[in-house]
Amino acid sequence: MMPLRPYTFGDPHIDKATSEHVRFPMTDGQQVIAGRIGIAVIRARFGGSDPDPDPMTLFLHHRRPIEDATSAKFDRTGAPDNLIEVYAEDFEEP
Repeated sequence: MMPLRPYTFGDPHIDKATSEHVRFPMTDGQQVIAGRIGIAVIRARFGGSDPDPDPMTLFLHHRRPIEDATSAKFDRTGAPDNLIEVYAEDFEEP
């Protein structure tokens, strides 16, 4: 399986269906795979001391480790329904 990489023809956005996730496009070279991470996970992992950080700003500042965790999960599980949901436990501990 090829690792996922960012898909440059789409932008990350707040998931309109849930309002509680950031969706972002990635590709395995053949198809576009949707990544999705909960805003609560982004804030808990990357929010620091700000009590209400903007989720898109946090996502954009920490995009690389989020995409790396998504690619690693894709390698482990594939992408049923072309969607990979990233959870806190999908990040390797520093």
